[in-house]
Amino acid sequence: MCKTKHNQGFTLIELLVVISIIGILSSLAMVSLNGARVKARDALRKADMTQLRTALALYYDNNNQYPPCDAGSWDPNDLDDSDGTYLGSSVSVGSLCYNTVLEAALTGGSPKPLMTKLPKDPLNPNNDTNVSTIYLYRYISTGQEYAVIYYLEDGGINVVFGW
Repeated sequence: MCKTKHNQGFTLIELLVVISIIGILSSLAMVSLNGARVKARDALRKADMTQLRTALALYYDNNNQYPPCDAGSWDPNDLDDSDGTYLGSSVSVGSLCYNTVLEAALTGGSPKPLMTKLPKDPLNPNNDTNVSTIYLYRYISTGQEYAVIYYLEDGGINVVFGW
């Protein structure tokens, strides 16, 4: 009588091949997921600007001016692409105007605030220049015109104007 021995299970080579295939597939999924995250943050930034533009239009209707802050010799056609600011408005001043003047004007108005809270960049939720000088929202205004400057991860600098 002959007994045949049947080994059941996987060989080491088979396991290594399966593990490497799973690793390659998961790394491809992570790359495509990162692109989706960038697009989602950019979509949020654009939606923030739409809300902000609406709130500023309502503020103007109520007060016959936009909240003025650090306009100086500001020319809306004079954009300095190196850091996304306008001449006469540094990154820190534009961020400070956004965090103080604009926030107080839009969230603390009476009889009813125009916004419950001011939107902030998803990569810099405190709009802090120490965290990032690129991914933050900046605001400058003469009172009769304004600019909100922000960056998209997938498209560079963007500016929302109002006058």
